[in-house]
Amino acid sequence: MEDFKETEVAKEENSVNYKEPKKIKQKQSKNFNFNLILSLVAFVGIGCIAISLLLTLVFERDSNLSNAFSAIGQVIAYILCIILAFSWVKAHKKSIVWIVLYVIFVVTIVVLFILTVNI
Repeated sequence: MEDFKETEVAKEENSVNYKEPKKIKQKQSKNFNFNLILSLVAFVGIGCIAISLLLTLVFERDSNLSNAFSAIGQVIAYILCIILAFSWVKAHKKSIVWIVLYVIFVVTIVVLFILTVNI
């Protein structure tokens, strides 16, 4: 109870300099939701790759369905890598070099994937 009174007194005395304590729970909740979504997407991607490999084995390497699942799994894997790399670049944005390299890498991946996809 004394802590509450001291906080109220500090608020009244130094209303200009007083800062409310940051709400950490909300930030943790956002990170948890973001990680949960990424984990779910990664799970779906792994499932697509597994289905693709099974269809390739069953149909002896000649299946459009297998190619479709493989492409979906690859796209999910690329997207996850791009998202996680963006988080790292965002945390290290003191230098413009990281941002430029990130953009070059992402554009290269997207363009080459579109040019080589075989659905």
